[in-house]
Amino acid sequence: MGTADLHIHSIYSPDATTTVRAVLKQAADVGLDVIAVTDHDDFRGSLEAQELAPKFGVEVIPGAEVTTRDGHLVALFIKSLPPAGMSLIDTLLHIGEQGGLAIAPHPFNNLPGSLKMESVLGALADQRAKVPLKGIETHNMGTQNFDKVARKLSVFLPLAKIASSDAHIYWAIGAGRTQFEGKTAEDVRTALLNNKTTPIPYEGESSAIAVLSWVRRIAMRKFGYASDVVSASTPINTQQMSQSMIQRVKRKKVGN
Repeated sequence: MGTADLHIHSIYSPDATTTVRAVLKQAADVGLDVIAVTDHDDFRGSLEAQELAPKFGVEVIPGAEVTTRDGHLVALFIKSLPPAGMSLIDTLLHIGEQGGLAIAPHPFNNLPGSLKMESVLGALADQRAKVPLKGIETHNMGTQNFDKVARKLSVFLPLAKIASSDAHIYWAIGAGRTQFEGKTAEDVRTALLNNKTTPIPYEGESSAIAVLSWVRRIAMRKFGYASDVVSASTPINTQQMSQSMIQRVKRKKVGN
């Protein structure tokens, strides 16, 4: 059996503090087989993770956390970033058209960015939109105190149950993971399609500790520091790094 963390943020998310290299290093260190870098409405971290993944022995699913009008949606196995601000159903259609799958992250808790039950049920009632919607987070490290409703309702929904870290800091990666049969990204896809996943929730201290750690690291990021493979607080130039990644993506497209 393999394990995956399908909801991780890198410094391409404005509220996260870990470089892509550090995400991959930590994922390998905690024994994950597959990850998805799912930055907020940004595909660059996912592309960089796919490029660097072979060096760390971790397989990467291309993904992003997309902002819909109805709440956030984790898009997986995508080829391009869905536009932000569309309805949940239109976003699902966009994901489905490119062969992607989607997971409802931290739903049903009335927190900002969380999908409401009515929205998810509406998507499942739509014959086309329900095709890519294959998973629901029943455990999310960042919202663990609010996930009871999702866990209860997930029993009645035709969606694979997912546990994720929703990591915005390096040490949270893998604190919440999903078990599946196999070891590869394609095995994850098969498990989602067949509703054959097992959530392994975070069982550590209260998420308040993670919040305090995140606040400290976000403050450090404002001074140009982020968690990297060299050090937990390596000075980086995020603007320069982003421009470098854009140029690599452009070169890759030209090469294709």
